[in-house]
Amino acid sequence: MKGVLNRSSYGLACWILVVLLMVSLGWAQDQPPVGGPYQVDSATVLLMHFDGDLTNESPLSGDGQFHGDPSNFFFIQNPISGLGQCLRIDNDSKSDSAYVTVPDTAALDLTGDWTIEGWINIFTFGEGPDDWRWVPRLVIKTGDEVFWRPNYFVEMWGTTRFFSCGYHTASQDAWPQANSPDNTMVPGEWYHLAFIRDTSRHLLLTIIHNANRELVAFSVADYLEFGAADPTPITTDKPLHIGYAGGGGDSFLDGFVDEIRISNVVREFPIPPIITNVTKLGNQPSDVPQYDVSAKIFTLFSTTIQSAELYYSTDLGETFTQVPMQNVAGDSFVATIPQQPFGTIIYYFLKATDDQGRSFTQPQTAETEGEYFSFAVYAPNTQALGLTFEEGSGVPQDTTQYQNPVTMVGQPQYSTNAAVGNYSIYLEGDSSYLEIDSPFLAAEEFTVDFWFNADTIRTYCRILNRPLNDGTWWENNYQIRFNPNSRITAISDGSVAIELDDSLHTNTWYHVIYEVRKAPPGDTVNYYAVFQLRDENDQIMSQKYAGFNNPVIQAMKPLRIGKAAYGDYPPYFKGYIDNVMIYNYPAAGLSLENITSVPREESPSLPYRFELAQNYPNPFNPTTEIRFTVARKTLVKLVVYDVMGRKVKTLVNEPLTAGKYKIRWDGTNEKGHAVASGVYFYRMEADQFVKTRKMILFR
Repeated sequence: MKGVLNRSSYGLACWILVVLLMVSLGWAQDQPPVGGPYQVDSATVLLMHFDGDLTNESPLSGDGQFHGDPSNFFFIQNPISGLGQCLRIDNDSKSDSAYVTVPDTAALDLTGDWTIEGWINIFTFGEGPDDWRWVPRLVIKTGDEVFWRPNYFVEMWGTTRFFSCGYHTASQDAWPQANSPDNTMVPGEWYHLAFIRDTSRHLLLTIIHNANRELVAFSVADYLEFGAADPTPITTDKPLHIGYAGGGGDSFLDGFVDEIRISNVVREFPIPPIITNVTKLGNQPSDVPQYDVSAKIFTLFSTTIQSAELYYSTDLGETFTQVPMQNVAGDSFVATIPQQPFGTIIYYFLKATDDQGRSFTQPQTAETEGEYFSFAVYAPNTQALGLTFEEGSGVPQDTTQYQNPVTMVGQPQYSTNAAVGNYSIYLEGDSSYLEIDSPFLAAEEFTVDFWFNADTIRTYCRILNRPLNDGTWWENNYQIRFNPNSRITAISDGSVAIELDDSLHTNTWYHVIYEVRKAPPGDTVNYYAVFQLRDENDQIMSQKYAGFNNPVIQAMKPLRIGKAAYGDYPPYFKGYIDNVMIYNYPAAGLSLENITSVPREESPSLPYRFELAQNYPNPFNPTTEIRFTVARKTLVKLVVYDVMGRKVKTLVNEPLTAGKYKIRWDGTNEKGHAVASGVYFYRMEADQFVKTRKMILFR
């Protein structure tokens, strides 16, 4: 009868309860709390409790050994519930040099799956490379070059207080790592760090819990995305170090360690879903109907995905629109951002939640620090930046339709020492530079065109660069810099580098043009880059080109003029900059040929002849430059016509002496009114010379 429990069913219920309790207790024994205390199993290659000594319970490696004055080590009770004593390593003075090592064994060299974990409490730390506590290590299996090229490392960077966990590759060309957000570490607080390498999904995980064993940071990286020829971890014959990197003078730990365990398997932790392989959209042409974003979203252990969403913003992060992601196959999810109008900047991020309510975002700090993926909707074949400096005062203004904001850092000064027009900008080489924060300056194909006049030529100084990240001066969509021997070099990092042979001079104007474009179908390479140098008279001095296959980085960090993207190194540019023009297509149309520099004293004196060059850029918006040559003194006419043959504007109508000339057309008619987009013709008449060329104006 319903609601009645007889003796037989009561006994059965008790038996079931006992079984459940036994299962529960057994599970609890199999799954110790995060951070231990742990027990040795067959996968444990190191386990140190620090309960009064440096005993290692794993038979696969030896006990620890003290290095330094014994007075700098002592054991005290760990305040974290369930743990015994911990080890204090006192490096509050530069002369202390206290650390622990574990002798090298084959088991400590890890090349497959692993879990490296331990407790750390950083008492004091340094904020820069001059401090002996700048990058304290929990553990590191240091490399043959002492602290360089390690098998693995778990460390904290004092500059911005983030934890970094990674390794060096067997091919010695990459450092795969998963790093926590900045300011994760608070001095004097206990943290449990777990660093996992999972070969089944080629993942690196950094998992950080606080003293209450609560998750405070979780970072994921795909170690195949770091570009190593061989992503297997390098092996070494050096001992494991605790509290010091093994070399250098900037990696001593002043703090506490406890319960360090290294395993050659992936250990299980309560973590949120994982999001990898996110589509990172580059800038999109205005005619693209939608923007698809895909990702791999999955759980690593026993939970399941409850929801997955894409969030996008068209108002610079003020508000976001949520779009559910669709599971299309296995771990693959996709969502679509609808078409946006020209000039829109889109921020977006992904978020996944599991059945335990744990969530994760990509980028990982999207909801906490406003870090997003981003792209912009642009008009193809347009000028993306135009800085003429003809304002003469105040902040320089971008003359293009994008109206990119310009920031003056330090004290850039306008100067009448100009290559084009009346003014240039002067950078004193100490603290001044220009910064243009705009996604419209990143492109797969582009032309970078500007003039410079250096007071001094500083090796590796970046005259202009578009970096991938704020601190990565070595990763750029494009950079123009000085190499040794005063040679100028154009680089798209990871793709192509072209160094010209000319040794440049100070106090001299030079005009540089760097262009990247796709190769025609069927070519032996995917792209071409051309780098051209012109003298103060705008005559070609030299030019080189190179073919390459890897597409250039479409970096999204601000363009910098006069400074690289990190600290005071590489050095600042000292001198004048003028007429900076950047296009999102190969506007210059430079020929694929190498032109060798000819010393001026050896240059033959040749008579001029009448010539009318193709305008540059073409197509253009809003201005273009027309070059022409006059053979002898005569009346010269240069007129713009529309497709109906009607005169639009007279650019030149006067006697000119023999020489080379250039003039700009700003897309206006005789009354100064802007004309419509379309095809126009410009015609030059001089003596018996008549020539017409076509140009295209885009609005």
